[in-house]
Amino acid sequence: MDQGEASARIESSAPVEDTAEQPPRLRRVRLWQAIAGMALAVSIASSIVTIELSKSLARRTNYLNRRVAALNTTVRTLKKQTSVVQRKLGSERERATVGETFEKILFAPDLRTIKLAPPDKSTANGILAMSESANAAMLEANGLKPSGDLQVYRIWWVPRRGAAVWAADFLVGEDGTATVPVDLPPPRQRAPTIEITLEDQAYADDPSGPLALRGHLAASK
Repeated sequence: MDQGEASARIESSAPVEDTAEQPPRLRRVRLWQAIAGMALAVSIASSIVTIELSKSLARRTNYLNRRVAALNTTVRTLKKQTSVVQRKLGSERERATVGETFEKILFAPDLRTIKLAPPDKSTANGILAMSESANAAMLEANGLKPSGDLQVYRIWWVPRRGAAVWAADFLVGEDGTATVPVDLPPPRQRAPTIEITLEDQAYADDPSGPLALRGHLAASK
């Protein structure tokens, strides 16, 4: 074989190699392009799903927030109604208790009454009914000046000797009347005086405000 034939064979074999290698490269390029396209499509689809889920979650959150706000409003309304009902029931129970105490005192065999009068010429007056056997006392007052803000009427048992003893506090409205349960005087104090003074709400050991009513408990026979 001469040099011309060898050159011819080399020239004839070179294009065959190129045509044999070219298709696999193209397939790889197309494969990577397809993979990149699929990844882009998946990314876009994920973004769309995420946005839709976010919108749905926002709508549900807003709905739940409105429901919670409405329920809180309902709960507050129910609490107010319950508080009003409880106050009414408390007032009814208090009136019932006062009525029962009055009945118990008035029918007691050792019923005693004390008239209370003002120190001045005002029209205020009061009466205290008490019974040691019933272990109860009740004051009914009329014509008192309404108690102001941070003020109370305070009932004291004042002995002939020694310190006064606090018995009860009460408020007076525009009608000037009050019905108040009162603790009995200490057993060792005989024939004390009962005084009603207008005081500040703060606790005090002795009467210091203006005197509204006074009465004297006579010694029991």
